[in-house]
Amino acid sequence: MDPDLWQSLNKKHRGAGYLDPTDLQLAELHPRRVAMIGSCQMALWGFEETNPSGCPVDMLTVNNIATLPDRLREDVRIDDYDFQIIQLLLRFIVGDMRLPRLRFSDRDAFEHAFAESCRTLQLFLDSRMRWNKEHGLLTFVVNFCLPQGRMAGRLLPRYDLRNISHFVYRLNEYLETCIQRYEHCHLLDMDEISASFGRRYCQDDAIYEATHGGMFYDTDELFDRIEPTATMQEHYGLSWYPDFPNAVWAEALSMFRSLRQIDAVKLVVVDLDDTLWEGISGDIKDAVFDDDHALRIDGWPTGLAEALLYLRQRGILLAIISKNDEARIRALWPEIYGDCFRLDDFAVIRINWRSKTENMRDILDAVNLLPQSVVFIDDHPVERAAMAAAFPDMRILGRNQYYLSRILAWSAETQSGEITEEAAARTAMVQSQIRREDARATMRPEAFLARVAPVVTLFAITDATHPRFARMVELLNRTNQFNTTGERRSAAEIAAFLADGGRICAFEVRDTFTRYGLVGLVLLRGAVIEQWVMSCRVLGLGVEAAVGAALIAAVRRLHPGPIVARLRHTGANFPCRGLYTGLGFLARGDLWVLPETARPVMPAHVRIEEDGALPG
Repeated sequence: MDPDLWQSLNKKHRGAGYLDPTDLQLAELHPRRVAMIGSCQMALWGFEETNPSGCPVDMLTVNNIATLPDRLREDVRIDDYDFQIIQLLLRFIVGDMRLPRLRFSDRDAFEHAFAESCRTLQLFLDSRMRWNKEHGLLTFVVNFCLPQGRMAGRLLPRYDLRNISHFVYRLNEYLETCIQRYEHCHLLDMDEISASFGRRYCQDDAIYEATHGGMFYDTDELFDRIEPTATMQEHYGLSWYPDFPNAVWAEALSMFRSLRQIDAVKLVVVDLDDTLWEGISGDIKDAVFDDDHALRIDGWPTGLAEALLYLRQRGILLAIISKNDEARIRALWPEIYGDCFRLDDFAVIRINWRSKTENMRDILDAVNLLPQSVVFIDDHPVERAAMAAAFPDMRILGRNQYYLSRILAWSAETQSGEITEEAAARTAMVQSQIRREDARATMRPEAFLARVAPVVTLFAITDATHPRFARMVELLNRTNQFNTTGERRSAAEIAAFLADGGRICAFEVRDTFTRYGLVGLVLLRGAVIEQWVMSCRVLGLGVEAAVGAALIAAVRRLHPGPIVARLRHTGANFPCRGLYTGLGFLARGDLWVLPETARPVMPAHVRIEEDGALPG
């Protein structure tokens, strides 16, 4: 490998980039402003003066249970912050030297100390959450770093509250349960970051009390001792600054990107030979493991396969493009992966001798996705170059096999805030969609629609407690093509929209092929359609015409005059640009207006079921 390239890759994949790879980023997203609430130890990170995003950071240092002020600064509203980071100091939750003063044989005393620490933790956390509770401010709460070593003794029980490390581990568990009681609040795992860097290079419990919970920092104060002593840097080789705080920032930024679904990956397409296994399948004559050319999956191929299965679990689609004989691959597959990784785990398979770019076009058409939503992985540099030339916006990997699993599993662009029912069933839905489109190609349009017989169920989402709220946030932020404004909204912004008089009409679709789940949202404010979002999986079934006819008739019952809709062209939303024209709206500058006399027609082949979603 070229030495300069090697150094560049090393720099990119170490330090702050190790836990939060940036290989899948297309667009940079930096917060407008960040609030930080914590102890003086948090101030050591120095984000107020400089941070990797170069954005303003305001910090409040507080060590006790106190009511937060209305604002951090007179000239900054709480709504001006994109998120806040909250840190609780361990020493104020547990207490200095509290545990070593207890009698080791008195288990009840340790249980009592733990229960008391949990109550204190809840009080401290609740006092820090004022802006979250009153303004819905997105919040990341930092957990505690586990102390190193068993202070009571290494031969004593490890998974026991009498071990300070396990005590703090249990506190972290409790902290997460507390966090889940608040809306728009997530755990920022600083303990994981410390462990990744190496606790002995970061944490100060090698010399401070184990409940101090801080980071090492060196000073020039060697004091007037009888025997001069070296600095802590010389004793311990400290290496936490600036990589450690930058890694904390990278984690917060990754969480922010994931929640906003920036550059979200929706499909991963993989090659086979020397990608999902080591070796060339065409070189295998008989049984896979009987000769020197065996296809091997130990190590990184299995790691890649495991990462792909986790992506599938999150709702990301998988596909194969390979220049091979499909019948032969299907015969070999059980010998290679057995039942742990199946061909049925892939939504689309294109194993043939056509060019890979042609196969990719077929797949994009089949799953209704844009190239920018896709990651392509291939070991061959020529194939990667050809794909990049054909689809410049597509993300392409494969040069370094040892990075693949981590990039796919850990990147912000492959994460989601919650695994919804639709995500879990997405592969099966797309497989059914492809069968549906195969049927469409062999039938007359009227006969096809009659056979599909879509059923649309409309329902209202009124607040963040609705069981489909998480899926609604996911759909709104992941949809690029059928999105009339392209606008992204956080969970807090959607909740604020509802609290301010907005209304959200959601709809699910099922047909004779499959259940598609929640596939559409219409955001209304009075007689104005603010935004319409729909999954492309149900395009061409007349669903939007049926929803539009039902919704407009209902709005008219409360607002008999014209109905207004917003439509803003983006680089991706071509499929929805004819929506309002089809419903009878007329263009009026930046808006679309439906005349008072217009009455959209309900398609005969679509059945509407309504569960209190429609106005009036």
